[in-house]
Amino acid sequence: LGRIGPPSSGTGSGGGIGSGSGGGVGSGRGAGFGPGEGGGFGGGVFRAGGGVTSPVLTFKVEPEYSEEARKAKYMGTVLLYVEVNERGLPQNPRVLRAVGMGLDEKAIEAVMKWKFQPGRKDGKPVTVAAQVEVNFRLL
Repeated sequence: LGRIGPPSSGTGSGGGIGSGSGGGVGSGRGAGFGPGEGGGFGGGVFRAGGGVTSPVLTFKVEPEYSEEARKAKYMGTVLLYVEVNERGLPQNPRVLRAVGMGLDEKAIEAVMKWKFQPGRKDGKPVTVAAQVEVNFRLL
């Protein structure tokens, strides 16, 4: 019998059909059909560009310093990935560049309180992936 559809590694990472990371049909990360990150059909997370506008920050909460980082006079910039949903609320945060000393967690706590004007596609609000920097500086 011939194979129907693209080769599949089953559930998990890589291309194919089903759940997991990589391109394919179903839930997961990458371009394809259904929920997940990347462009495609269904309830996916869009990326800005190609007719999709970026979310615009409208309300910002400054992060608190962790006690450990304050005592060490530690400074740095945390880079976070977030998805800004159709209501302008951040969700699914992930640390892309960590600085440690408890500041990564403090950055997530602050960003989850931020508010955005949602990104739009064809004039309608959509969930858009974004990267945000959270700076920790002592004066």
